[in-house]
Amino acid sequence: MNKEIKIYIGITTLMLIDLILYITFDISFRGNSVDRIILWVWFISTFYIVFKNIKRIWAKIYGGILIVLIGLSLLPMMIPFLTIIGFALVNQNSVKIDSEIQIRETSKSVIAKPYIYVLKNYWIFEREIGQTRYDFEINDEFFGIDDAKSIKRLPDSNDKKIWLEFEFYNGKVLREI
Repeated sequence: MNKEIKIYIGITTLMLIDLILYITFDISFRGNSVDRIILWVWFISTFYIVFKNIKRIWAKIYGGILIVLIGLSLLPMMIPFLTIIGFALVNQNSVKIDSEIQIRETSKSVIAKPYIYVLKNYWIFEREIGQTRYDFEINDEFFGIDDAKSIKRLPDSNDKKIWLEFEFYNGKVLREI
């Protein structure tokens, strides 16, 4: 096995571990950039490895399996395919609250409503510790986190709850996470 294939297997393993941790435990690398770089490096290196070794039987089988999986993901209204494309291309609104937490507006699926989730930083990783609705109602008007004048973390009453104060030009909204 040559060096390129070993590197590709390492990138694939890293991407699968990152995906499994994200889906099951809401843990990912800090920021979205690292996750997206891993996805794009895997995607580009897949084409490189398959086309470079196209004469070998394993490359034909692997390429065929990937094409079949992409085709199968298109069957249920393209939802898995569009979710992956959305993850790779969509820029998400992110606001750093303090050195420990930040909030991000996103959706894990193209057919789901967006929501705001709170991330807690753990060195190079971050974990989703809570979520709330993406819209804020003040006097029958709805606002998003882009409309917020300031977002503050209020002193905790206990370790399990986080209170955030979203200040808009029309008023303030308190949310418990």
